[in-house]
Amino acid sequence: MARRPVARFVLVFGLLVAAACAALVVLVPRWVKSKIIAAAAAHGVALSIDDLAIRPGRARLTGVRATPLIRADAKGAPNATATAQTVDVDLDGLTPTAMTVTGMHVVLDGSIDALRDALTPRDLGAANASPLQRVTVKDASLVWTHSVPVERIAIDAEHVQGDVARAGGRPLGQDWHFETSELRAFGKKALPAWTASADSDDKGMRATLGLPKAARIAMSSEKSGARTLDVDTPDATIVDLGVPPEMLGLYGDETSRFELHLHHRQSSADQADGTLVAAAKNVFLGASTARTSFAIDARYDGDPKTALRITAGTLRAGPFTGAITGGFAVDPQAGLKASLRYASGVMSCLDAVKAQAASYGDLGKGVAALAGMLGFDRAVEGRISLKGEIEVDTRTNQNRFAFHTEGDCKLSYLPSL
Repeated sequence: MARRPVARFVLVFGLLVAAACAALVVLVPRWVKSKIIAAAAAHGVALSIDDLAIRPGRARLTGVRATPLIRADAKGAPNATATAQTVDVDLDGLTPTAMTVTGMHVVLDGSIDALRDALTPRDLGAANASPLQRVTVKDASLVWTHSVPVERIAIDAEHVQGDVARAGGRPLGQDWHFETSELRAFGKKALPAWTASADSDDKGMRATLGLPKAARIAMSSEKSGARTLDVDTPDATIVDLGVPPEMLGLYGDETSRFELHLHHRQSSADQADGTLVAAAKNVFLGASTARTSFAIDARYDGDPKTALRITAGTLRAGPFTGAITGGFAVDPQAGLKASLRYASGVMSCLDAVKAQAASYGDLGKGVAALAGMLGFDRAVEGRISLKGEIEVDTRTNQNRFAFHTEGDCKLSYLPSL
C-alpha cells in the first residue's frame, strides 16, 4: 500500500515532465521566432516566417518574406519586398547572433536616397543593442527600378553574394560587402552582363563595375563628402559594352564604335572638376545625316548640382575641328543635363569633301580617286565651317544633336561633250 503513493507520484511527475517537454517543443520555437522577428524589426524590417526548426546552436527558417518598416514621414516612400528560400540562424543559447540567407530575391522600386531614408531603423537604440553580429547572403537576386532618374535604367542582378558585419563598434548595417557576377542595368537579358562589387566601412562607400571588353567604372563616396567617378572603356561597339545604343541618343549600326574616359573629382558638395575624352566612329548625329566620326577632349569645373563649366574643350566632328563651350550638371535627382555649343574653324570645301569621302573606307577612297581623275578636285570652290548645338537630359531622355554647315561651297565643273 505504501508503494502506491510513490508510484502515483512518479507517474504524475513523469506526466508533468512530458507536458513541460511538449510545451518547450511548442513554445521555444515560437520564442526564438519572436526574438528573430524582433531583431529584424530593430533594423527596420518586418519578417513573416512559414516554418522554424531548431537544433542545438542553430535554427532554420523557411518561407521567409520581408518588407521594410517604411517611416510614415519618409518622402517619396519606395516599395521593397524580399523572399528567401532558407534563413539559417546561429544561436547563443536562444539568442540569434548571426544569419545566413540563401536564395533571396529582392524587388526594389525607388531612388537610392528614398530607400536609405525609409530603411533607417525607427529605434536606433534597439538597433545598436541588437545581438546580431553578421548577416551573410548567398546566391541572391535583385530587381531594382527607378534607382536613378533615368527611365531606361533597371538593375537586374543574379548570383549576388555578400555579408553585413559589425566592425569597430559601429551598428550592424554600416559595414558591408556585396558582389555579383551577372548584372544588367537596362532590363535586357540579350545584352552582355557586367560584374559588380560594392563595400562600405568607416571611410565611406566604394563600387566597381567590370564591363565586357575590359571596360571599368569605379565610384567612391567618402564620409568627408568627397566623391570620385572614373570611367574607362576600350574602343568597342556599344552592344559589346552591355549598353543599348539608344542610351547615347545617337544613331549607329554594327560598325559604330565608341570609347570613353571620364575622371571626375568632387571635393565638396559644391565644387568638382574633371576631364572627359570621348570618341565615336561611324555614327549618325541624326536619322538623315551622313555617317561621321567625332571626338571630344574637355576639362571642366564648378558646382555639380547647378553647372559644371567647360574650361577648355575641343570637338572634332568629321573633318571639322573647333571649340566646344557650355556646361552640364549632374544631380542624383535630376540626372545629367548638358547644354553645349560648337563652332569649327573654316576649311576649304574641297578638303571637306575629300575627308568625308575618305570616312567611307575603301569605297570612299575609290570615289575620291575617281573624282580626281575626272577633275572634280579642281572644280570645288569655296570655304565651309560647322556649327552645332548639343542638348542632353537623361531624366526625360530628350537628347538633341543639331549640326549645320555654313559656307559658300560651289561646283564649277561642267564636263565637255
